[in-house]
Amino acid sequence: MPVWLGAPMARILIVDDEVHVVGALRRLLRREGFSIEVALNGQEAIEKLATFEADVVISDFRMRGMNGLELLGQVLRIAPRAARILISGHADLSGGSESGVISHFISKPWDDDRLVADVRALLGGQGQQGPATSGP
Repeated sequence: MPVWLGAPMARILIVDDEVHVVGALRRLLRREGFSIEVALNGQEAIEKLATFEADVVISDFRMRGMNGLELLGQVLRIAPRAARILISGHADLSGGSESGVISHFISKPWDDDRLVADVRALLGGQGQQGPATSGP
């Protein structure tokens, strides 16, 4: 059941150059009552942030052009209140949270229930103090 009933919907920007990943995340998070916007690369995400005030930005690490860590560094500058989640199946990149660029790291493949719980925790102000990771 959506957690945001009776409250403004939290806004999430999903960034990944793999359309099937974007689709899976969009379906999962919409089902939970979140407002979703998508971008297929880092530059498109930055352009969308000019008009879409995201509460959370979820980005894949490996993308053509700007990688997810670079993107989330820019998100930190232009939308500092947005939580920044990095998703990757290639490595544990949670070290980026030491610099404050990443709010949370999730490894692929993700567990749907855990991902939703992690997003809700970040929106509730929890998980902001230090590096956080989750995986399968």
